[in-house]
Amino acid sequence: MRGHKAFFATTSLCTGLLMAALAAPAAAQTTDQTPAVATDTSGTQVGELVVTGSRIKTTTYNSPDPLTVITAEQAQLTGEVDTSQILQLSAVAANAVQINNYFTGFVTTGGPGANTLSLRGLGADRTLILLNGERMGPAGVGGTVGPIDLNTIPASMVDHIDILKDGASSIYGSDAVAGVVNIITKTNQDGGDIHAFFNPSQGGGGNIYQVDASWGKTFDKGYIQAGFDFYQQDALHLSQRSYLNCSRDLARDATTGQNADIIDPATGMDKCWNEISGAVEDLESPSGFVVYRPDPSAVAGGGYYGSDLNGFQNVGLSIPGDTAATRLSRGLEPENSALYEENDAISPDSRYTFSLFAGYDINPHTHLYGSVLLNQRDSSQFLVDQFFVEPVVPDNPFNPGFNYPVPIIQQAAPASQTVDYGRFVIGLKGDLPFGNWTYDIFGQYSRSDGSYTQSFVRADRVSATAGAGAGTNGCDTSISYFSNESMDQLEPGVACVPVNYFAAVTNGGFTPAEYNFLYDNDEKGHTSYDQEYIEGSFTGDLFKLPAGELSAAVGFHFRREAIDDVPGIDFQDGNDYNFSSAGITKGAETVEEGFGEFKVPIIKNVPGVYSLDVDLSGRYSNYSDFGGQFTYKATVDWKVTDWLAGRATYGTAFRAPALYELYLADQTGFYGQAELDPCIDYATSGVSPVIQKNCASLGIPGNYTAANASSVLDSSGGGIGHLKAETSVAETFGFVLTPHWGDNQINLSVDYYTFDINNQIAQFGAANIITECYGATNFPNNPFCSLITRDLTPGDPSEYAITQVNDDYVNLNKETDQGIDVDLNYRTQLPKDVKFTFDAVLDWTTYTNTFLLGGATDNFLGTIGYPRFVGNLDFKFDRGPWTFNWEVYMIGHASDNPATATTIGNFRGTDETVTTDYVTPFYTNSDISIRRKFDKFTVIFGVKNVFNQTPPAISYDDSFEPHTIGTSPSAVSQYDLIGRSFYFDIDAKF
Repeated sequence: MRGHKAFFATTSLCTGLLMAALAAPAAAQTTDQTPAVATDTSGTQVGELVVTGSRIKTTTYNSPDPLTVITAEQAQLTGEVDTSQILQLSAVAANAVQINNYFTGFVTTGGPGANTLSLRGLGADRTLILLNGERMGPAGVGGTVGPIDLNTIPASMVDHIDILKDGASSIYGSDAVAGVVNIITKTNQDGGDIHAFFNPSQGGGGNIYQVDASWGKTFDKGYIQAGFDFYQQDALHLSQRSYLNCSRDLARDATTGQNADIIDPATGMDKCWNEISGAVEDLESPSGFVVYRPDPSAVAGGGYYGSDLNGFQNVGLSIPGDTAATRLSRGLEPENSALYEENDAISPDSRYTFSLFAGYDINPHTHLYGSVLLNQRDSSQFLVDQFFVEPVVPDNPFNPGFNYPVPIIQQAAPASQTVDYGRFVIGLKGDLPFGNWTYDIFGQYSRSDGSYTQSFVRADRVSATAGAGAGTNGCDTSISYFSNESMDQLEPGVACVPVNYFAAVTNGGFTPAEYNFLYDNDEKGHTSYDQEYIEGSFTGDLFKLPAGELSAAVGFHFRREAIDDVPGIDFQDGNDYNFSSAGITKGAETVEEGFGEFKVPIIKNVPGVYSLDVDLSGRYSNYSDFGGQFTYKATVDWKVTDWLAGRATYGTAFRAPALYELYLADQTGFYGQAELDPCIDYATSGVSPVIQKNCASLGIPGNYTAANASSVLDSSGGGIGHLKAETSVAETFGFVLTPHWGDNQINLSVDYYTFDINNQIAQFGAANIITECYGATNFPNNPFCSLITRDLTPGDPSEYAITQVNDDYVNLNKETDQGIDVDLNYRTQLPKDVKFTFDAVLDWTTYTNTFLLGGATDNFLGTIGYPRFVGNLDFKFDRGPWTFNWEVYMIGHASDNPATATTIGNFRGTDETVTTDYVTPFYTNSDISIRRKFDKFTVIFGVKNVFNQTPPAISYDDSFEPHTIGTSPSAVSQYDLIGRSFYFDIDAKF
């Protein structure tokens, strides 16, 4: 595994830090109310364990905090061998968009290929991920590495996962705002285990393979366990699924309800609005028409398409009074290509992981333990670059006669990443010489070391071949070409290659010489992220109260983190044409913390009170960037009887800005003008009188169309110097029922939750900045207006266009999230020795709102990607060595509009009025499996997406990104893009 020598070398310098991972995880249980008996790492049965959400040991798994547990068995029976999938499919996560390999081509936190988790949709930076009760270090590439990349934890290591659905900063520190995920690994293995998993899809593409092997030995004074894992997922291309490869309008006549989509004359089918290519747009044409060289056989009634220009003809025209002609003209737009359909809907990756856990009893009261986790991820994305040459000058020797033409050409633009991650731990725990007090002192060092490449076009070479200096031979020889290694050296041997962009349009791409001159496929960026800390905790009983022992836990935590991202030199210099540029992101911080927790038994065994306990915790955190912050939490656990309990929590939380939110160097991206500018056609578009007045005050015509406008540059960076830490309050209250009678057992918990996050850190968003500015009564003196640049130079091709928006990280006002969680487990004995188990985890989000600066609000609740209801149902039947399992995933109805359809007049330039569809119906997906256990091995056969449910499609909106599920980020993480697939799982022990 590349890069791991560096990890070992670094570790050898840091062994004095006591780097360790918690070594005695609790045994798994399927519900949060079932009594648990734990075993320590030496296999000795013990009566107490530490439950996620508290540092005080308890004798039962009756957590006063809302907790959901996912076992390795549950994941295996549903064919999930990817930790990110296991967590993202849980109900507490499925109510919001999650970042995974479906987001090919989009800018995501942690970089391409990273898989993160956002509990309740409150953000991956507000979800704390623990491994065996201790913090993981971030991993990824690019300047925004911060959240934990779940790719670093193979599912084969997992014994069970605790999801604490409550804030817990007073227990675990910063980031535990929305909740805590504690991944507990297997540690008491005796012997060897070989496991193989294969998950081919019925339609091809997206296949998953996993092979892992482990060996463990438990002996009198200790244990050792080692494992190796290999995981791979193949790419799924858009072309491999009919529901992914065509973004349709899904339009219907507003009167008759009949299909009203534009017909593509090349196919005779509804038009696909995927991505325009093989075209030229003339910026000085009266309507900015798209023109191209059509297939003559596809041109019927050629007079509709304007005059011929050296083989190019106008298409996409709106012809007043002639709907049929307009439809035919729009149908000829080149909006699809075989190359575009090779885009990855799911990007491929492969991972290699080595893990080692060990412990040794130095004496009866002292236990030495440690672990090593080494992981390598190789991921890639096949992207198609929509290359706009903006614009080629009129006197370019290859220009056939356009005024200011923009050739639009597609080329492959692949990207790849390699991330090496290492986590090393060593620690001591044992008994103190007084009372029943114990201690645990350990240290951890983790490092992520990543490299990344992105094929791109060099901006200087586009300027040399399309700009004003190109001259009669198509090359500007005065431009210097820089090497990738140093901006101070000319790249030796580089000669300018004339580029005929118009021939590239008609021929479907560049010649090899042109491509090699324009494109760079080798430039690498490098990212490292280091985390090191020492933590100690001490827990035991202080003294006895009438209702029981007063227990306590106290401890300390000292941590340092550092990020260093160095993009390739062309990206640093902005020489990446039509891609985001980036500077060097570098920063570090230190944290010093002390914490304490007390469990106070108040009443016990009186009428109406079986027991009443209060848990109080507090933590003081001192950050080198922000100073001190105190958080606290109070939990009440009232057991009315031994089967009925009420519980409530109230706690404050705190999140310091992530390093990238502070130190991110300026990044640039691009938006379409029509997506952002409220001044487009403001006289008749229906915008408010305030916006009309503000646009008119700049001299912008009321019928301004932005036809000559290029992309809007969105510039963003870190907020060091003005960002404040987030604070939040989380409240939960609910009840728990655990009645048992005969062979029947029910565990039911119902909890209401509310989260209020203040000073939320986010990028305000280019659209919000523009809306706040142009909707302000104090325009142009509103603070948001200073973040916007508009070209008001008379006669410029982009006159009146917004050219740039500055979108650094800022503190917003407040976000509120409220809802209800239901966890149900029912077990019973059926005839014929069949054991039946039913599990349901359901979540209703009742309210969510983000209050932005200036009084604006964002409310995504009920929109696509943020449904009000999600849930998982699991039915399991066990009889002897046989098990049948049926899992049902449910995603509630959602809509991007309050009505079931949106009415659009003058559809695509015609005189027609149509309705479009931005609604996703209630969605269910089922997985089934059969398991057979033998003496030394276990076999599972299963079917995922049994009924081959396709993701819901919504209408394409050509003023925004394509909205078809799967080609847009709307909700892809919540729906299955692969379709029906089969899985085979074999596990052998020796």
